[in-house]
Amino acid sequence: MKKVKVYAPGSIGNVGCGFDVFGLALNVAGDILEVEENNIGALRIIDIIGDDSITRKAEKNIVTVAAQALLNEVGSKQGFDFTLTKGVLAGSGLGSSGCSATAGVFAINELLGQPYSKMELLKFASVGEQIASHQVHYDNIAPSMFGGFTITRSNNPLEILQLAVPDNLYLAIVRPNVIIKTNEAKQMLGNTMPLANAITQFGNIAGLIMGMQNNDIPLIGRSVEDLVATPIRSKLIPKFDEAKEAALSAGATGFNIAGSGPAMFAICQGKAMAENVTKALKQVYIADHAANYYITQADVKGTRIID
Repeated sequence: MKKVKVYAPGSIGNVGCGFDVFGLALNVAGDILEVEENNIGALRIIDIIGDDSITRKAEKNIVTVAAQALLNEVGSKQGFDFTLTKGVLAGSGLGSSGCSATAGVFAINELLGQPYSKMELLKFASVGEQIASHQVHYDNIAPSMFGGFTITRSNNPLEILQLAVPDNLYLAIVRPNVIIKTNEAKQMLGNTMPLANAITQFGNIAGLIMGMQNNDIPLIGRSVEDLVATPIRSKLIPKFDEAKEAALSAGATGFNIAGSGPAMFAICQGKAMAENVTKALKQVYIADHAANYYITQADVKGTRIID
């Protein structure tokens, strides 16, 4: 195989209460990456479509840094050309860096004859992800790689768990026209939390897992409440409180920030509810002409080859 085209879905990290642990893949936004072997023995970014803010320098781009980590591991000196079409804008809170990293390592793995499993590829993808967050975390790259709802039970040794997602779970997502960098958002957080908040957080974590297992979307919605990051990060997002109130009033069972933001998601039972919630959110951000809106279910396939 000399050329491959892959798709990696965007994702929501944290999913509210599961800071750096929970992740959910999305079926409406993702990256398309085309990779072709070249004869110069180096990685080159030929084009980036859809996001002019991303560097084309191979030594700094998430896609090629992750791909190079894999090539270094196998001792390959092969060169490859990359054309990236961004379906997830950088700094959106929808796993832009995560899907770029997974796309890069998945594509190279295919071109090398699949020496690694998807689980094994995560360690290479994490090298690229660190460019954005300056930390190793898997709450975006795991759902992007595997699809569905993922749990990072342990970073060392790495253990990723998966749960099925209810068929009738929809998300209404709004992304205001604000850029929030993951590493900067993380630096705002403290190192401790009050015991009472921790107890509430643990209950929400358990509730979200039970909600997924039992197809209980109202329980999922109640459980996405977060007392770790949301109280701080919500201050960076224009009209967060107003958006949350509008979404819940329109029928959403829960509402929170996607990853570091600024995107926000509402938990909805069925497409009709998601459409109603989206209408309400559009009224909140009616003056933000660059805001984006998505109605989505989970992507259950993860990163894969496409035609």
